[in-house]
Amino acid sequence: MSTASPSRRHPWRAHPALVVSVLLLLISGILLRFLATSPLWLDEAQSVAISELPLPQLFDALRADAAPPLYYLLLHGWIGLVGTGDWAVRALSGLFAVAALPLFYLLARRSAAGLATLALAAANPWLVRYATEARPYALEVLLVLLGVLCLERVYRRPGPAPAALLALVVGLLLLTHYWSLFLYPVVGLGLLVSLLRTRSRAAGWSLAGLAAGAVLFVPWLPSFRYQVQHTGTPWTGRSGSQVLLHLVAEWGTAGLRPPIVLLLVTWPLTVWAALTGGRRSRLLGAAGGATLLLAFGVAWLTGSAVVSRYTAVVVPLALLLLGTGAALLPRRWPALIVTGLALSWLATDAVLVTRQRTDAGPIAAVLNRHLTDADTVIFCPDQLGPDIVRRLHAHPRLLSFPHQDTPGRLDWIDYKQRIESQDPVRLAEQVAAGRDGGAVWLIPRYGYRPFGERCQQLGIALERVLGPAQQSEVTSRGAREPIWRWER
Repeated sequence: MSTASPSRRHPWRAHPALVVSVLLLLISGILLRFLATSPLWLDEAQSVAISELPLPQLFDALRADAAPPLYYLLLHGWIGLVGTGDWAVRALSGLFAVAALPLFYLLARRSAAGLATLALAAANPWLVRYATEARPYALEVLLVLLGVLCLERVYRRPGPAPAALLALVVGLLLLTHYWSLFLYPVVGLGLLVSLLRTRSRAAGWSLAGLAAGAVLFVPWLPSFRYQVQHTGTPWTGRSGSQVLLHLVAEWGTAGLRPPIVLLLVTWPLTVWAALTGGRRSRLLGAAGGATLLLAFGVAWLTGSAVVSRYTAVVVPLALLLLGTGAALLPRRWPALIVTGLALSWLATDAVLVTRQRTDAGPIAAVLNRHLTDADTVIFCPDQLGPDIVRRLHAHPRLLSFPHQDTPGRLDWIDYKQRIESQDPVRLAEQVAAGRDGGAVWLIPRYGYRPFGERCQQLGIALERVLGPAQQSEVTSRGAREPIWRWER
């Protein structure tokens, strides 16, 4: 009877035609990671606004942004080289995403799924989406994959040098995104159980590396503690269990609606690999599942946001399992499934990179045709400001509700309390008192939580003190968005 591991019973052999197919998929996936056409949306504009600050101010701004510093420091250096254009700042994430692709191959190759996983990773819409954003998620994926590689190296050659390399990667990951704090205890508990059961040197050195990695996070602890106390996501409610299903569906769709058959292919293969793909696949599945459940539980208890982009610590583990599951299929099924899925994903990617992620482009175009330095522009809510302000040609007076010292960069400190404590009528009176002959523009959006009807109240109050407004609309992303204007 054969003793071959389950993961090697039906390997996807590297036939020349398959190698060529994977190469074409890889080239397409790499190109797509640099082709986004939308202007930067809010979070990206916020990243750039923080990262272009001088370092002392950068750290102060980060305290108000609920984020750790590594990505912003790297983007700060990158901006010094390439500038702050949309394509330029996104290219850094594209480079991180491209660097992750060979790691998918290296990690999956040991389970005879290297080519399958590489093809799927190259085309995966979630990976492509966040490779085209000036945000830390592509870096996070890269560091998770490096962490898995380092952990496996410690197990193959336990000792101080591999453990030190693991510590470095762990520390960098903790300084990239706070959801890594959910993966950290899951892996630590697994290693502790392994150490208690086997007393192996590998488990001991791995635990030592994991613990040493946390030391890199210690200098950031005061800022982290302040952020926990004063920042959050007040625009979200407590998430129900259906959010988990939505999250895992987005890993293969990045928010677009795919044919249901794609989900019926990807998730059975992923679960099957976790159950039958051997010890390594079971560990990946357990780590990813436990991390997701822990993060969801903490978010539910605290009322924090649970959104797909935060799951960057789990997505690479799921893709490794998906590739393994596909490679376990018999005969020609791996090639058919992987090729069909990857081509379907590439079609989704083509929509993703051309899809508009913000209304900033058309709104800024309208403003730039008429705006002067003497004008006043008001954003309600303030979240409309960062991605529009960076595109304005003039230098008008900028205001927002709630008040932001710099409307091109948001301050999330005690955000809900500031919304509730500030009066839109008072802001309208300040606008009228400070008007210096220029036009007044109001860029409103309605229905944002937790604003209630404050933006409507601001428009009414402005009409009371300035008279009737000229109201126009711009069409963006299939919707008509209002712009209010009071002439000079």
